Amino acid sequence: MKKYALMLAAAALLAAPALLTSATRAEAVQYPVCLSYVEGWSGMIERCEYTSIQQCQMSALGLNGSCYDNWRYAYAQPVPVERPLKRRYRRDY
Repeated sequence: MKKYALMLAAAALLAAPALLTSATRAEAVQYPVCLSYVEGWSGMIERCEYTSIQQCQMSALGLNGSCYDNWRYAYAQPVPVERPLKRRYRRDY
């Protein structure tokens, strides 16, 4: 019995670094379309989990909701920055 416990502990020690290094970090996903609707006493519900307006409208049919562009998605995209051109000076020696 003691032999099996030692083998299990050794296997766990060998497998732990492999499991810890292979983990990927979770990233938040922003979808481009949101659905908002009123649900009972909860008030206004906003669900931003749609990839197209058509997909959102099909979900909104029974909820009496409305679909709109996700403003968080627009600002989540990196804005390209234009760098000024380097000026070239002509030197006369």
